[in-house]
Amino acid sequence: MTDADIELQHIWLEVQAERWHNIPRFLFSFYCYKHNLVSKTNKPCWETARNELSASSSVQARKNSVIDPLVPEDAVVGLLKTLYKDGEMSFDAMAKTLDTFLHYVVVSKQEHAKLKPNMPASWYQGHEKPLMARFDLAGISIKSR
Repeated sequence: MTDADIELQHIWLEVQAERWHNIPRFLFSFYCYKHNLVSKTNKPCWETARNELSASSSVQARKNSVIDPLVPEDAVVGLLKTLYKDGEMSFDAMAKTLDTFLHYVVVSKQEHAKLKPNMPASWYQGHEKPLMARFDLAGISIKSR
């Protein structure tokens, strides 16, 4: 079992216990382990993540930048909660939701200040859920890595 699998199991236990408020603490760690954004001691590492993640076009110096989720962590938890309440939750459904909606990028501090804390209202109401919706609204473009 990998460290990413262990973090995924932590998330699963929190979902099963309906402890939604605890889930965000595991999301970044899970993402780091899954994408090998770890330190030399195999711990989730903000520095490694900041250097390796895709970044906005305006980021010049990564050490003065911020890591932001494309979809806010609370919105990802909300998607998990909806699956659970609709009776559609399974371990695989949870893993697929995280694979689809849990992504982090690097932005400048100025761009971070322009980002809304939530996705646009249309994102919650529609069937299509574009990952870049709140970044597009703030005029932030991300360069692929």
